[in-house]
Amino acid sequence: MDTRQEDSDKLGANQLWGFVKALHPEDRHRITQRTSAIAQGQQYEIKYRLLAADGHYHWFSEQGTPVIAAGQIQDWIVSCTPVDKENGLEEPLKALQESEQRYRSLVIATSQIVWTTDAEGKVDDIPAWRAYTGQTVAEVQGWSWISAVHPEDRDRTAQTWNSAVEHKTLYNTEYRIRGADGNYRYFWARGVPVIAEDGSIREWVGICADIHERKQVEEELKKSEKRYRDLANAMPLIVWTAQPDGTMDYYNQRWFDYTGLTPEQNTGSQWQAIIHPDDLPECLHHWHHAVSTGTFYEIEYRFRRKDGIYRWHLGRALPVRDTNEQILSWVGTATDIDDRKRFEEALKESEARFRSMADNAPVMIWVSGTDTQCHWFNQPWLEFTGRKMEEEVGDGWAQRVHPEDKEPCLNIYLKAFATRQRFEMEYRFQRADGEYRWLVDTGVPRFTPSGDFAGYIGSCIDITERKSNEEALRHRAEELTYLTKMLATTNTALEKRNQELDQFAYVASHDLKAPLRAIANLSQWIEDDIAEQLGAENRRQMELLRGRVHRLEALIDGLLQYSRVGRIATPTEFVSVKNLLNEVLTMLAPPPEFTIAIAQDLPALRTQKMPLFQVFSNLISNAIKHHDRLDGNIRISATDRGDFYEFTVADDGPGIAAVYHEKVFGIFQTLEARDKVENTGVGLAIVKKIVESQGGRIYLASQEGQGATFRFTWSK
Repeated sequence: MDTRQEDSDKLGANQLWGFVKALHPEDRHRITQRTSAIAQGQQYEIKYRLLAADGHYHWFSEQGTPVIAAGQIQDWIVSCTPVDKENGLEEPLKALQESEQRYRSLVIATSQIVWTTDAEGKVDDIPAWRAYTGQTVAEVQGWSWISAVHPEDRDRTAQTWNSAVEHKTLYNTEYRIRGADGNYRYFWARGVPVIAEDGSIREWVGICADIHERKQVEEELKKSEKRYRDLANAMPLIVWTAQPDGTMDYYNQRWFDYTGLTPEQNTGSQWQAIIHPDDLPECLHHWHHAVSTGTFYEIEYRFRRKDGIYRWHLGRALPVRDTNEQILSWVGTATDIDDRKRFEEALKESEARFRSMADNAPVMIWVSGTDTQCHWFNQPWLEFTGRKMEEEVGDGWAQRVHPEDKEPCLNIYLKAFATRQRFEMEYRFQRADGEYRWLVDTGVPRFTPSGDFAGYIGSCIDITERKSNEEALRHRAEELTYLTKMLATTNTALEKRNQELDQFAYVASHDLKAPLRAIANLSQWIEDDIAEQLGAENRRQMELLRGRVHRLEALIDGLLQYSRVGRIATPTEFVSVKNLLNEVLTMLAPPPEFTIAIAQDLPALRTQKMPLFQVFSNLISNAIKHHDRLDGNIRISATDRGDFYEFTVADDGPGIAAVYHEKVFGIFQTLEARDKVENTGVGLAIVKKIVESQGGRIYLASQEGQGATFRFTWSK
């Protein structure tokens, strides 16, 4: 007998009285045991005698078990089994009753919904179903129970159930059941037919197990798997997975796009054909080792792209383990590093070129990192110190710096390092032979292509000889400074002496010329007074007297001019040499019989006019004065010599023998008797002194009887 809680309540009112009347009067008090057990929600078992239709009392055993759901008693399962003591059936019946009780207790204890139907699959009642769904008996009976199944699952559930009943096969399906709270949860339904002795189906017995959490996990797993595959396909690298034994079982889309293979072609060990033949043996060795040991897998190899080109890839794989550290699968990636490999090769070549150039450079080179520590020195450095690289790296090099220079040296280096600035410093550095040599150390900061600071690179040059020369020059400069001061003092004194000399020359010239002019005038007066008494010889003597006086006067003027050459500064001006020569000729007034040819291409230059005027005046005057004819020719020209001009004054006079070429430039030197030609012997000496004071030189080209050519240079 099955009854719900409300049925138990009714027994206490309407039906209970009829039941009590059938009880043996001596057993009616046992009903209170049932009432107490029901009130406490406990199992119970009572025995009593009931009046049967034959007029006799028969023994019955009643057992009750509560159906509990969500902590509340939803139903009571009550069975009433006859007990016949007289026929010896009490023990078998009791065993059967206990078996039935165990079965019902098992059904109640399980979290699953246990159900039974008749042979046609119709439901009479499913207490556990009602307890979960909140349906009534009427809402469960027949096919009404299916209304608690999710609308999307009903047709499929009905078809599956009908097919199982029709073909007498196992019933197995999943669907969502609406609980009493209105929420749907996934259940797994499984039913089997109970076959009678005649082969017919006596009934169907089944369960509905709550698998909602499992389904949620499966859904999340599917979502996670989809996210993983979407992520793997979105990655710009090849992603693959393998079984614990290393058999490949998944590749992302990147693999197929890269290799050009289709999923159908990509079976078994086909992946090995993609790897460069030279790299395959090492690849397989590393992979088999990783699979057998469960260790991290990493290798670089070349993959053949679908266009046939091999590109370098970095392959990596990790084992995925469960909580017991058992390998469930392998997850691997292959990243295209071909560009990086090429860059690394180029970098290696660049580094090799740098080291080769640095090791053959005539300077000592060092390189430091961002930690201020030097990590490389070139071969000239190591040869200079006589030490190995490992002895110099870090701050080992600083041990060779002179103790007096070490602190200033490090301060300059660290200050520049902090500000990323170029620096230059000088210090003494110990050579392999123990001698300290002066070095000039220049360092510049290094930066990566992205602008990140990478450290410093520097060069050192031995400047010991330069320092020695600088010291010598310093001493020489001090000497020159002293000499300059002495020279300035001497120049001051010389200028004073020159001023005194000028004053003396002027006074001497004035004082000497005054009596000479008196003598000349007196001789002229005497000659005029006694003109009738003087003979021809006396007249000639008087003329010679006046000639001597005029010569002495000219000599005084020449000496005065000579003494002033180079001492009296005249301003520079723009001078046309052609115009200057016209002024000279106007002053000299040469005899009309003389032809003076002046070249048309004479230059114009910025210079001191008066010295140049004096030079041309003296040279032209000498050519006229010492000519052996009255109709002489003089040619004047100029040649551009780059930094200076070369001027030429040539005549067609008697010429000068080679032995006198230097003598003519001496002061007071003459080639003819002074009585024959009035000459002081000062003119050419003045010319030579003027030319040399202007930074030029003068020389004579002449042969006796072939005229004379004077050439002199004059700075532009």
